[in-house]
Amino acid sequence: MARVWVAMSGGVDSSVAAALLLEAGHEVTGVTMQLWPSGDAEGGCCSVVAVRDARRVCDLLGIAHYTLNYRDIFEREVIARVAGEYGAGRTPNPCIDCNDRVKFADLLAKTMTQGADALATGHYARIVEGADGEPSLARGLDAAKDQSYFLYRLTRAQMRHVLFPVGELEKDAVRAMAERFGLPVAAKAESQDVCFAASGELAAVVASRSAEAAVPGPIVDVDGRELGRHDGIGGFTVGQRKGLGLGGTGEPLFVVAIEARTATVVVGPRRALTSTRVECTDVVWHAGDTERVECAVRYRMPAVPATARYDGVRLTIELDEPVEAIAPGQAAVCYRGDIVVGGGVIECAS
Repeated sequence: MARVWVAMSGGVDSSVAAALLLEAGHEVTGVTMQLWPSGDAEGGCCSVVAVRDARRVCDLLGIAHYTLNYRDIFEREVIARVAGEYGAGRTPNPCIDCNDRVKFADLLAKTMTQGADALATGHYARIVEGADGEPSLARGLDAAKDQSYFLYRLTRAQMRHVLFPVGELEKDAVRAMAERFGLPVAAKAESQDVCFAASGELAAVVASRSAEAAVPGPIVDVDGRELGRHDGIGGFTVGQRKGLGLGGTGEPLFVVAIEARTATVVVGPRRALTSTRVECTDVVWHAGDTERVECAVRYRMPAVPATARYDGVRLTIELDEPVEAIAPGQAAVCYRGDIVVGGGVIECAS
């Protein structure tokens, strides 16, 4: 029997994770990170409602539940960084940052100092034994729900103390188990928006923390002709089509680049979005210098066959086929079959 802390978001996945671990005979404690003040009736993964739902589940299961105030850490390590990245003309992934800089950093460390053996979450991913006997991150069994992309930065040292109890399950089976356990969140809808910004409000949150993201500037075509104006580059990402405020251009236009130095948004036809080469920094890598892989450059995209080369600092990925809308700041994650071999933050694509 192990002592396990379960990071509980108030949703069905982490609630079932806690119930499964308890059923297996482990000593389970629920813990919820209060990340962002919210009284939203629906509630996201860090709202007041989420904390209440997690506590209700723990009460039903008869396990202890603690709420930890992570607002300052989350503001510093996720929100401020996200705003800074948008101000630099990049498109960050806050869920990756939260996992890397908060959940599997500070919370996992707290788990260990409190004498627990592992931290469990409701992620759809798996920890498996690799060919070298070391733990490896793998896709979740449910391909439609797989969240390994968000977890690629896990180190092997962290993997030894991490559990993903629902990673071997399909989502429908998790819902059914929630009903079997009698959990009050069995039919709860999933949160779809960024947890610290309601739908349509991300640009405003970014602008409130990054002056660079809110500087007005021109919208130009790929030849430099000004087509319009914008209120701040923080509201744009590579590949975006809607919200450009450009009419009468004939061919549909997409954001193809963001030039932070001049607060310029560059737009062009769809064909201008394709790239076959990706360069990444801030790399986590568990493979050789040169590897044949499948690469995903955003969540829920089909992975593309590629050749990855890592020189100890920079990861260069040559894609076998063109991919559209590769945005600097997002993550390029490399797989070998179901196994995550590593990835990095996209610096540029060509």
